[in-house]
Amino acid sequence: MKYTEFPYKRIDIENSKSDIADIVSRLSKSNNSTEQIKSIMEMDTIMREYSSYEAIASLNFSRNINDPSAKSEKEYYDSISPEITEQVDSFNKVLDKSEHKHVINKEFGETYLKQIELSLKTFDPKIKDMLKDEINLKNEYEKLTAGAKIQYNGENYNLAGLGSFHLDSSRAIRKSSYKARFKWFSDNSDKLDLIYDKLVKLRHKIAIELGYDNFIELGYMRMGRYDYGPEDVKNFRKQIIEHVVPYCKILSENKREILGLDHVYFYDGINFLEGDPKPKGTPDELVKHAQRMYRELSPETGEFFEMMVREDLMDLVTRDGKSPGGFCTSFPKYLRPYIFSNFNGTDHDITVLTHEAGHAFQNYSSRKQPLMNYHWPTMESAEIHSMSMELFTWPWMDLFFKEETERFKYKHISSNLSFLPYGACVDHFQHWVYENHSATPLERNEKWLELESIYMPQRDYDDLDFPKSGGIWQGQLHIYRFPFYYIDYTLAQTCAFQFWINNQNDKEESWQNYLKLCEAGGSLSFTSLIKLAGLRSPFVDGCLEDVVSNIKEWLDNIDLKKL
Repeated sequence: MKYTEFPYKRIDIENSKSDIADIVSRLSKSNNSTEQIKSIMEMDTIMREYSSYEAIASLNFSRNINDPSAKSEKEYYDSISPEITEQVDSFNKVLDKSEHKHVINKEFGETYLKQIELSLKTFDPKIKDMLKDEINLKNEYEKLTAGAKIQYNGENYNLAGLGSFHLDSSRAIRKSSYKARFKWFSDNSDKLDLIYDKLVKLRHKIAIELGYDNFIELGYMRMGRYDYGPEDVKNFRKQIIEHVVPYCKILSENKREILGLDHVYFYDGINFLEGDPKPKGTPDELVKHAQRMYRELSPETGEFFEMMVREDLMDLVTRDGKSPGGFCTSFPKYLRPYIFSNFNGTDHDITVLTHEAGHAFQNYSSRKQPLMNYHWPTMESAEIHSMSMELFTWPWMDLFFKEETERFKYKHISSNLSFLPYGACVDHFQHWVYENHSATPLERNEKWLELESIYMPQRDYDDLDFPKSGGIWQGQLHIYRFPFYYIDYTLAQTCAFQFWINNQNDKEESWQNYLKLCEAGGSLSFTSLIKLAGLRSPFVDGCLEDVVSNIKEWLDNIDLKKL
């Protein structure tokens, strides 16, 4: 089937509640391991259906936020989400008391029951209405940013559409386009502050209701993290400050030299005087190049990507009414992933395609896992697949960038390394925010600027008032919608760099380890998955230092004058 042919319906919440209640009733009366495993599989079937229809509703809204029908369907699934969570919670509470956990662990692995233990600590029926409020506030942010209409050079653009001007070879165009972008944020900053203020206070209240001191511990549990905590992350951020930040200053100086500038400002986001490399060809031609690339990469990726094209499981090009950004979602009932992005004519079109294809390939590779819970790992693990796929596909970048391939590679590796301090800054900011839930918007902006000076000391906004005021974080969707989901990118990037390094030494072993990681899905925790893949933990002192050393050696061998 093509995506548009996937059966979709609004599930009847009362029927679902009744079905789950029946399973819970039988589970509570059962003292037989076989019957309990049967109940787990029945629950899995119900959740596959719900999750698939909910994902379709959410995706259709992202595809066109102006479609009243899509909006209505998304709002319906948003409204019943806490109800479903409550029903799942009732099932989990009974299963958590099972006397046959050893049998269940033997059948499904230990991760399933550990996930349940964690989920029970994140929900109580008394917070159900607050969860609905949280969903509404997150949607309010998305609708506001997705609906942005920014006038620039006599035309209207959304945030994604304006992005190509930020990377123009003309410094004047880059700066003026950022002025237009920041004017929109400045005009809407009070609304954005109000939404975030409500979210922070609401999340703190939810955490207090559940018995926590603040939202941080609850936030980690929501992210499924049980094998590491804030102190591990703090130590990782410390390594970034020690080993990455100093080298990023050198990379910034390299950029200044390449661009022939006296000083590099924030809006100098390009890496080359003529502008950054751009993909050659129409979106359809780029997809055809990707088909060839994935056929040649491996039999597994070839089969996967042909399916994605054949079944219309991608929406790649930006348009009016389309939500900004890129993501991968999935429909567990149909064992299919879906790639969503916003091509805008920049090299980001290719990195986002390979990135989201990495997510989709992992999901497709783990479709044979026995439980829907295992189709996706926790997010820091999931980002390893996507970021590594960006690097595994390097040998085919000449298909997309032709004579600018080496420029693309230099920009890609240096930009990915330079991202680590920004990712750590976002994470540090969020920890501070939830430790200081009563902080004012002004205090939040001041804290952001303080952290910027630590993680990105070379940043200079020139005379762009909005980012100089400390409000640039308002454009980071994750801060609003997915609290604590950002350090994941930096942890995963550290692992992806290891795959890149290993791939230069032994391509076959490196790829087989990647396949093992993808097929394992979410059946193991983050630290166990990276061990399975033959990678070092980013939390261990020395890991990041070694990674940076290898990258530095590669970058230092590049003759900047020949790029």
